[in-house]
Amino acid sequence: MLIYNVTSKVNARQHSAWLSWMERAYLPAVMESGTVEKYHLTRLLGVDDTDGPTYALLMTFKSRTVFDNYQEKYALGHQKAIKEKWGEAVLSFPSILDVVLKGE
Repeated sequence: MLIYNVTSKVNARQHSAWLSWMERAYLPAVMESGTVEKYHLTRLLGVDDTDGPTYALLMTFKSRTVFDNYQEKYALGHQKAIKEKWGEAVLSFPSILDVVLKGE
């Protein structure tokens, strides 16, 4: 199992509109790809929110093969949608996490 994490710093003035857009447009489009098993959109706590909040979007993929398929077919379009809609108001960086141990 892989987790694709995208951490984003959101401009305070755009925060409410961005969060609404994530819920209504972006995340449904991500799930429509059929590659993401589930996601969690989390807000980082204990960080400086003066300029705006920081979020981490964690998307779970069944395997590296499924993730690679997402990267090849969908990721660029999703990244482009964010850049076109929000420009410099949302600054993001991705990381890929390999689940080593899992507890319930």
